[in-house]
Order: sequence, then C-alpha cells, then structure tokens
Amino acid sequence: MQTQTQTQSKILLDAESFAAHWDELQELRRGLGVESDVLLNPIHFLTATDDTRRSCSVAVWREAKLVGVLYATQHYLKGLATGYGIGGDFTGRGLLLCSAADESYVLCAAIRQLTSEGVHSLHLRLLPRGEAVAPVRGLKMKTLDAVIPGDLLPLLPDYEEFLSGLGKHTRRNIRAFTRKTELEGIEFVTLLGKLEYDLAVERLNSETDFPADPLRLARDERLLELHGGERLGLRDSEGTLVAVMCGFRKGGKFHLLTQLNDVKHERLSLSLVLRGYVTKYLIEEGLTCLHFMGGSSLSFGRYCQPENYRSIFVDRRNGSAAAVKMVASHVVRLMQNLGRAIPERLAVICNGHLDDALLKERTVLRPAAMLLSQRRAAATNPLQRARASV
Repeated sequence: MQTQTQTQSKILLDAESFAAHWDELQELRRGLGVESDVLLNPIHFLTATDDTRRSCSVAVWREAKLVGVLYATQHYLKGLATGYGIGGDFTGRGLLLCSAADESYVLCAAIRQLTSEGVHSLHLRLLPRGEAVAPVRGLKMKTLDAVIPGDLLPLLPDYEEFLSGLGKHTRRNIRAFTRKTELEGIEFVTLLGKLEYDLAVERLNSETDFPADPLRLARDERLLELHGGERLGLRDSEGTLVAVMCGFRKGGKFHLLTQLNDVKHERLSLSLVLRGYVTKYLIEEGLTCLHFMGGSSLSFGRYCQPENYRSIFVDRRNGSAAAVKMVASHVVRLMQNLGRAIPERLAVICNGHLDDALLKERTVLRPAAMLLSQRRAAATNPLQRARASV
C-alpha cells in the first residue's frame, strides 16, 4: 500500500468496513449524482451478499480523498476463501462507484490491492466509460468488449403507445396470449402476500427444468424486505398461482428480480403475458422504466437501449493457483477436442485461461450476440426497418 499522499486502497470486507468510511461514501455518491442508483448503494450491495459470496470491495483514495469504490465479492466454500472474485452484475452494472475520469485509475488500484491480498482470480463486468485498464505486472489480463442489449426498458405514459413501439410479432403475441389466458380464467394479481408467493415459488421451482438458485431466491427476499418490494403473478380459475414475479420500485424504476412460470402452461406463453400485464400496471402507476436486473429476456431485450459492455478477466501468473489453472485449461481443450461438455466448475477454475469463445459462453456476450443478430436481420425487412424489430 502506498502512502496516503499518493494512492491508498483498502479492502472492505463487511458492513463494519463500509461504516468506517460512511461519510466519505455518501459524499462520493452525492458528488457523482448517483444517490438514486440502487446498484451503487452500499446497503443494497451488502444485503445481496451471503456466506458464500462475501464482500472483497475496494475503496480507493487519491491525495487523502476517496475517489472510487469497486464493488466485488469473493466466493467462499465451507467458510474458506477460494481466491475467486467477481464484480458487476450479468449486464455490467454495479461494479464502479467513481467518475468516468477516474475509472481506469480505480480499476488498476483495486486490481492491485485484491491480487496482493489473496485473490488470484477476478472477473470484472462493467459498462465502460473510458479506455481499457492498463496491464498490471505479474497478472494475466484479458478484456472482451462488445455491444449488448440493454436491461432498461423505457415505459411510455400510455400502454397502447408502449405496445405500438414494440415489434409487430411481439405486440401480436402479447395480445393473443393475453386473450387466451383470460378465456381460461387466468387473471393478473398484485400485492401477493409473502406466504402465498413463497409457496408458489417452491412449487414452480421444483417443476421446472431450469430452477432458480436457492441462494438467489434468498437474496430476493432480503432485497424485497430492504426496499419494500412487490410480489405479482397470474392466478388460474382454481386459485392457483401459475406465474409469479417479484421486484421493487426505486427512482421511478421497477427493478425486476425473478420470474417463475408453470411449465405445464408453456403453450400459453405465461412469461410474455405476465410481463405484458406488469408493464401496463407499472405505466398506470406512473413508473417510467422497467429494469431487468441481471439481464432482459429475448422477447423484451431487443427494445432496450444497447450498451457497451466489457469483461475483464484477471489471473495471477505465479503460484499454485496459476499452475492449477494451466492444467485445468489443458483438460478443457482435451474435452473440447473430444466433443465433451465442459463442467461449469472446471470453467470457473480456469477463468481467463479459457479461450475467448468459451469465455463468451460464460458472460452476457453469447446471448447478446444472438439477440443482436435477430435485430440486424429484422432491420433488413422493409416492413420493420423503421423500428428494426420483429
């Protein structure tokens, strides 16, 4: 660590660490004008952590003035730190509390601090506002940049006007499937109680082929309690919830956390129907934006503003962890040559030692490429060229 008159950085491991610099943090947030940005709120960040993902955030000072914070967590296994850190959500939000001018400075200082204190592997996800971070001696660093579909869907003042801004097929599907669900006695419900919602989540999650992570569901509950969240859904004629959604309001936005649907009603496209109902409800409530926390769906993502995205993979070049990653990366290449699926845990171990194609598979870049290719294809259709949507 350098002297206070130059660059000083410090890892913030828990709420007590943040509290020790609380006044400085609030002054920084006010100065940057991001007090309404929930993902840059330390309390929100800490609430989202748990025993398996603990804070390894870094505060950075210049000339005794706090100029930035990098929010990150380190993975813990049975109470032991693994040395694997991650920062930013799936679409690159919530990593950096700093000005655009200080972005590279804060990133470099934070990376040096973390890799000098036990973290040997980092995956940092951000929406960059400046140049790529400079190389750091002793570290293997790989950067992937791309344009991705955004996660913020603007809500116009009138629902019909909002629908008219969607593509013809999406608009048609929302109306058609909504009519089908209505004919089957399925209705939209708001203000669901916690018990009813929790029972529905347990049932729906046990029936799907792609269940939500229990840790994520537990995080949802903590965030709903923190922000005074809402639970919404679709209920059939027998009173059974067949689709549920939860989220919270902040700064004119509705932050959508999780949605689950009954797989037995797949033919009714409940996901699309519920999102249609929810957007209408939010517009009537006066909200101006729907934030898909962790990434938007294919059906709605094409109507969000695209964002410049960056993934930075950092690995220490020396030490036992580096040797393990080298061996693991050779195993991955062998499995690729044999046409075998790569286990997620093995990919995590390799981190930046994977080739670019596999790294993209582990980020928003692959689904983003699929969605943007659909958008480009639609733009060639003269009937849809004005909106570049289908």
